[in-house]
Amino acid sequence: MSHSTGLHLKIAEWMLEHKETVSAYDVSENFGLTVNQARAFMTVLEKDGAIKTHRGKNVPSHTSSGYGLRTLKVTAIDREKIASRKKNPSYTNYKYYPLKSTSDLTRAEKWELIINNSRRRKR
Repeated sequence: MSHSTGLHLKIAEWMLEHKETVSAYDVSENFGLTVNQARAFMTVLEKDGAIKTHRGKNVPSHTSSGYGLRTLKVTAIDREKIASRKKNPSYTNYKYYPLKSTSDLTRAEKWELIINNSRRRKR
């Protein structure tokens, strides 16, 4: 999903124009996605800070799993936040903990890194 960052914005724009609650089935039909992919994109939309959403009712799923699919309505999109993301190419989820390659570290340095990270998580 992280490779398709522009697609969730297109889906949000479409949902905003639609002005009604939309299910994952609607998203999958209009964007050529599987229902699971559409559900994942809807989760991304809910968690995105630049997109305001409102949950609707649950729609029964076609499977016998007993779970329903939620509907979602996009009420607003903060275009300034999205524009600032596009201007800042270093915007990632790992902004505070950048990924480091461990291939050039010695064995002792790798163990030290592991121990330091385990201490940080225990706090």
